[in-house]
Amino acid sequence: MAVLVALLVVALGVSAVLAMRLRARARECEVREQEAKASARETMMIAAVARRLLSGGGLAPQLAWIGMQVAEALGATSARIEFGSVPSPREGERAARLPLEGRTGWLYAEGGHDPARVAEPLARLMDVALERERVAAGEAAAEAARRGNLAKTAVLHLVSHDLRPVVHAIDDAVAELPADGDRTERLRRAVDRAAQLVDDLVDLSRLESGTLRTAPEDLDLRELVEAAADGRAEVEIGLPEDLPPVRADRSQLERVIANLVDNAVKFSPPGSPVRVTGGVGGGRATVRVIDQGPGIPANLRARVFEPFFQGRPSDEGSGLGLAVSRGFVEANGGRIVLQSGPDGETAFAVSLPLAQREPGGSWSMEGPAPKV
Repeated sequence: MAVLVALLVVALGVSAVLAMRLRARARECEVREQEAKASARETMMIAAVARRLLSGGGLAPQLAWIGMQVAEALGATSARIEFGSVPSPREGERAARLPLEGRTGWLYAEGGHDPARVAEPLARLMDVALERERVAAGEAAAEAARRGNLAKTAVLHLVSHDLRPVVHAIDDAVAELPADGDRTERLRRAVDRAAQLVDDLVDLSRLESGTLRTAPEDLDLRELVEAAADGRAEVEIGLPEDLPPVRADRSQLERVIANLVDNAVKFSPPGSPVRVTGGVGGGRATVRVIDQGPGIPANLRARVFEPFFQGRPSDEGSGLGLAVSRGFVEANGGRIVLQSGPDGETAFAVSLPLAQREPGGSWSMEGPAPKV
């Protein structure tokens, strides 16, 4: 009898252990089933997002829809996506970083599974969408640039071959008219401005297209400045007597110096002379054209060399002179800078490489630059 009782107790114990193991196994199977269902939902969500993003359209308009899909897949109350350097979850939300290339994004979810479960595959899809947007933007920019170049070429051809000869012919004809008062003078100024505008447009197009050519030679800066001053009393030339020659294209440097001097005279108040100073250093000669005009506001100084931009108000000029001047100076290996001083003083400084000196003391075209 005792043996039967013992056997019964053992059997009951074994049954209890087996029952516990079966219940644990059942719970484990249930957890695995739930995990499998969750993984299936997440996989279906990723597939749906992939189809949506790869079908076209930008990423930004799709973010709200993606958030809804993520919330459903995670069993969350809500989910959203934001871009930012640091996370900013709302109350009750968990945050997961989206490992995007070139940007920082965050996935937030309230309730449900951890959003980090889907952050990696979701980020990869978003990277593809962002890359498509960048490629599309680049293609659009390239097409716009191509069309712009075609238009620029057409305009350049028109200006160079059709308009330029006509304007210069009119300029020559007007120059031969007898001086009979203000009317003729106004006509001459108008034609001169038109001829200058056409020349500036052609030169600017050549500069931007890289087709400008230079013919460097040894040039006397004092001679060029004196020619630009043209005997005007309001221009004071203070260049050193021993200023060495520079190496540059004559016609281009003449345009630069004349433009700077004319601008300085135009903006100078009556009785305030324009000063032209200069010096030598670092194998370069520098000429500064200084005026006491209205000055250039600090927030505009960085743009004075942009085409069609005028740093100082004027009823004359096209805003191309400084842009062309910078192009000419840089094409000849030089540099032009704006130097603003106190009391509205404005100076444009042009630095150019010195001509090369031969052992006998004369200046030549070849060899290393001298140290002066």
